[in-house]
Amino acid sequence: MSTFKFFTRNLVMVCFLILASTFSVIASSPNNAEINKRIENMNTIIDLKVTNEVTTQIKYMIERDRRDSETLLGRTSLYFPVIENALREKDLPDELKYIAVIESSLIPHARSHQGAAGIWQFMKGTAQIFGLRIDRHIDERMDLNKSTDKALDYLQLLYEAYGNWTLALAAYNCGSGTLNKALKKANGKTGYWEIQKYLPKETQKFIPRFIAASYLMKYYYEHELQPREPSDELKYSASIKVFERIEFKKIAKEFDISVEMVKFLNPMYKKDYIPASVNGEYVLTLPDRKMYTYIEKYNSVANLLYQPFMMATKTETTNESIAENRNKISVEYLGGLKTNSYEIRDNMKSRKEIENLQNGMIIENSDPRFYQLKRKESLSDVAMANNISLSELMAMNNISESKGMNPGSIIKLSR
Repeated sequence: MSTFKFFTRNLVMVCFLILASTFSVIASSPNNAEINKRIENMNTIIDLKVTNEVTTQIKYMIERDRRDSETLLGRTSLYFPVIENALREKDLPDELKYIAVIESSLIPHARSHQGAAGIWQFMKGTAQIFGLRIDRHIDERMDLNKSTDKALDYLQLLYEAYGNWTLALAAYNCGSGTLNKALKKANGKTGYWEIQKYLPKETQKFIPRFIAASYLMKYYYEHELQPREPSDELKYSASIKVFERIEFKKIAKEFDISVEMVKFLNPMYKKDYIPASVNGEYVLTLPDRKMYTYIEKYNSVANLLYQPFMMATKTETTNESIAENRNKISVEYLGGLKTNSYEIRDNMKSRKEIENLQNGMIIENSDPRFYQLKRKESLSDVAMANNISLSELMAMNNISESKGMNPGSIIKLSR
């Protein structure tokens, strides 16, 4: 009898805790009026409209998919500095970075069933039009810097064609050919919300998802979401030109780093090795501390493109600290190597439309030198250390005197 009472009492307690937890979530869940008010206060480049789909997408991010949203927020520290710098350089709205959030969840190696790939989910045909290399060795759609540069060129062309960022974003998702057909069906109406029903289902959700992503990035703290930051080994990396073929397994063994880490930092290579090249057109990216070891071993500091962020330490890393660092790398980041994106894309079918948009645009393949700002380091410090005038450095990176640069931001040191 005492056993029955014991289990009954515990069952009642468990039920009480479950109910209490449920009521707590409901009580803390924002109502539509709160969400609507915040949306209306958002300063955005697109045509804002609060619809059921918009609020559904927002609640999915802040309630149902909280853990994934926290991981996504953490990934911004890996990729937003590069994207923000490119947006500044091209004088484009900062908000465009949220396209990468909804296209790939900020996973540079993401692939869709339709053949789109990379953080910007380029289709192969579109990528090749804009000068990205795709062959049996390499897929530059997964090169963060190169794909970001070309994606922003593409977005600029779409904006110039349609004169409206909302339509430009829709065209980016479904292709300009599909958008043009929708505009024809709309009998002269040109607003996204007016032609929405004529667009593919995924594109009908694209702008609501863009609004939801913008909302998440601006108001996540209001919903007690905590960004799940990646380890410093992932966050702070450096890149260097390489000339000889390098196997990922060899790099992993030689510098005491996991093969998964090497793959994660070098997603553009398709066969787990970097091909040989005469002019050093291929780049190896490693965590800062490993890059210092690489430079010391191969005496290759002159080939650095992205200089190490963290200060080098001359003492050997202990096995204990190596294990500790590896444990910091959460499964969500390295596990994302197999993550697919499921966007429905048909911009490959718009090859002629894209070529018409280009109007003879010249694709440049420059090879500038970059630098990642350290903590407590000013632009003046960088300019002085590299024999560049401060004004030239600011002009080169399109930086105004009124705006500072955050630690981790990547800047050009040469044109």
